[in-house]
Amino acid sequence: MRGRMMAFLGVLVVAGLMIAGIVALRGTGDQRFVDSSAQLEAFARTVREGERLGPRTVGGMEFEEVRRERGVVVFQRGESLHSPYGYAWSPQGDPGRVLEGVEWSADAVEQRFEHLHGAFYSWQARR
Repeated sequence: MRGRMMAFLGVLVVAGLMIAGIVALRGTGDQRFVDSSAQLEAFARTVREGERLGPRTVGGMEFEEVRRERGVVVFQRGESLHSPYGYAWSPQGDPGRVLEGVEWSADAVEQRFEHLHGAFYSWQARR
């Protein structure tokens, strides 16, 4: 019984360390975004309606694509399991509402936005 209890406690400790590591890494990425947000906003203001720009670095962050539709500028960081993700700048509010009915690609099924701060949102599309 004591051996099982020690094994269980060991699993809990390992799980706790993994969660702490994930939280620490996420915090680092969020802080990097906050530090870059002024440069991202300045760049977003220069992107013209309907424009799709290829890979570039803005505010020290690398993006695969930057595009503007209905005033919303999406900074695509990459793809995870074929689902693109990144940030959106939307000075007119919730980009989900602003972009309702807009299809960015033939295979993007759903877009999800979560408010970060100011006019910035995290963005993920699910295929």
